[in-house]
Amino acid sequence: MLSKQDILSHYSNELVREEIFNFAKSRWIALFSQTMIRYDKDGKPLKFDKPEDVPKLVLQYNVRTIYATAAKYKVLQNKNDVDNGANIFAYTPFFDIDTSLQKWEYAIKAADIIVSALEKEGVYKSVYLLWSGEGIHVRINENAIPEKMDPIVASSAIVKYIIRKVKGELEEIAKSSGGILKVEDLIDSKRVFTAPLSFHKNVDLVTVCFSPSDLHNFTPDWANPKNFRHSKGLYEVYEKDEAEDLVIKAISELSIPIAKHEKVSYSTQQAPQTQELGRFQVMGLLQAARYYVLYGDMDKAKSFGLNRAIFYAWAKYYGKGYSARKGKIDYEAKKGIGKEESKELVNVAGEEVFLDKKSGLFEIGDKSQTPEDYDKEIKDKIQLIINYDVAWNSAVKYVSSFPRNVLLDQRQFYQKVYLPVRDVFIEKVVKGKKSGLEAYFT
Repeated sequence: MLSKQDILSHYSNELVREEIFNFAKSRWIALFSQTMIRYDKDGKPLKFDKPEDVPKLVLQYNVRTIYATAAKYKVLQNKNDVDNGANIFAYTPFFDIDTSLQKWEYAIKAADIIVSALEKEGVYKSVYLLWSGEGIHVRINENAIPEKMDPIVASSAIVKYIIRKVKGELEEIAKSSGGILKVEDLIDSKRVFTAPLSFHKNVDLVTVCFSPSDLHNFTPDWANPKNFRHSKGLYEVYEKDEAEDLVIKAISELSIPIAKHEKVSYSTQQAPQTQELGRFQVMGLLQAARYYVLYGDMDKAKSFGLNRAIFYAWAKYYGKGYSARKGKIDYEAKKGIGKEESKELVNVAGEEVFLDKKSGLFEIGDKSQTPEDYDKEIKDKIQLIINYDVAWNSAVKYVSSFPRNVLLDQRQFYQKVYLPVRDVFIEKVVKGKKSGLEAYFT
């Protein structure tokens, strides 16, 4: 193992301290010696205010390894700042690929699969790699995510979607490695990862950044602290909003039913812990019932219901300023749509939604929402709590009680139909408790 003087000498190197500072500014840092240190003696979150703080804190805390949060914070003055999700303004999506130094080639293979999958989704200019000592991080510059999106939700969606997409290929590599290789989704609000040019906590190698184009040239020799090969400032290279379409597609296909900074579980096997329906399911059910009452087509009603549930889920991350990208046409005149495009933006009951002209179903994130998708994401999950037919019939009756002009207006439907019962659907709609219900119909 390296001596304390060797470690301090490394962190005192001008390039090293500049790179660590530039990467870690606005991030909450963690210092590792025998234990992880995240606060100073006054209980304030550790941070770097200038490059000279790097060797200073290394010496002060007898540090070997420097970590920084994937999250970037507006302010870092006290513990409340790191507990406040609204204080996070950006987040670096990353894929954690772990192996052993002896089997480092398997990390290269796994990284290649992930990088290729990201490239197919149009994300490549903002991607960089980082050898962590016993594995690789595939990271995406945080500016690739639009500012109006919730950064943690967007990052989580990207990582989950890509891992799911290449799961089979990664499992094959893991098997061939003898079970050493692991690819994990570690996205959470306080997650830390190794800073560039920091020492690994166990191995006498430093963390180096390199481009995906150098993936097949890499060897662990690049991480030799005496003669490291590191791409300076690579973590600052990006194309603004490059991951936008990928986030939309990921949220669409994962059907993420969450609000900002809410912890997510994507399991479809576990029954909900509450006896009320989730908001995502209530939105999908009521939107499907709305379409059915207005237009009477069950398959399209299911497609519309799931489509709108997905839309309102990710619209929260986009912000209220989101607007669709193409001109709209009236849904009632949809038969006159030309055939030069595979889809068109139409107006359905006051909602702008893309229509797949071939299937007649609605789509979001370049994916049509099918009746089967609705059954999986809405019907089956409702069935875990209450008989779906009972819920459906109650929803249709409830929606039918509103004037047609309310159902044809996006804002009125949200405020008068959905909002009052989103957390009490079974109690107020199915069981029909009247307490205050009359106010919903005015």
